[in-house]
Amino acid sequence: MPPTFPILAAAMSLALLAGMVRGYCGFGFAMLMALGLMLFMAPIQAVPLALVLDLVASMGLWRRALRHADWPCLRYLLLGMAVTTLIGVWLLASVPASPMRIVVALLAMSGAVALLCQRETTSAAPTTHHPGVTLGAGGLSGLCMTLASAGGPPLMLYLLYRRMPPLVMRATAIVFFAASSSASLLGLSLAGALHASTWHWAAWLLLPALLGNALGQWRFERTPPRSLKTSVAPLLIGLSLWVLIREALA
Repeated sequence: MPPTFPILAAAMSLALLAGMVRGYCGFGFAMLMALGLMLFMAPIQAVPLALVLDLVASMGLWRRALRHADWPCLRYLLLGMAVTTLIGVWLLASVPASPMRIVVALLAMSGAVALLCQRETTSAAPTTHHPGVTLGAGGLSGLCMTLASAGGPPLMLYLLYRRMPPLVMRATAIVFFAASSSASLLGLSLAGALHASTWHWAAWLLLPALLGNALGQWRFERTPPRSLKTSVAPLLIGLSLWVLIREALA
């Protein structure tokens, strides 16, 4: 059944906003899209669609991100992500829609609150890279990404802990989420979660997502974000509350 005009307009506006956030901060697109799309579709439909858009719309950011990413850190992050992706695919395909919406909203809200509670630091020196901690951060982020498109907060908390420069942090996040979205989509495809409707929706939403990406990139080039506390975290909390209230009133 094709979407009605009000729903389509809302989804396109959401894609534009999510693209601007990711183009500016390097993450947040998939989580914002999944939370917003779950207001009018089941998680098993919303999460794959958000991941498809996240992957395709980020392609224009890859070349620069590959040059500036922290590769010693990324190798361990990606290894941890690969281990936990299959678990997330199985859970997403097994848990009913209503409980999954609540799980996704709570994951997003807890991550946003953790970002808000993150202490600011004036130190320019990065912290030491610990392989075990990096593996765990990648695994947790990969699991949340597959389960709920909510891999952003765990990864960004770890990168903030590492005190990476904004350019390196953003590039590392872009490369990680490109790989994580690809792995999650492969698993979801094997589980039969990708349908013709996913690609129909993606065709409608891709252009506003790309436009938002370009606007966010343009803004980043001129004024890099000083803190995620004033950018992504409030948006995630607002959308999470919206989903939780809607489920409570349903």
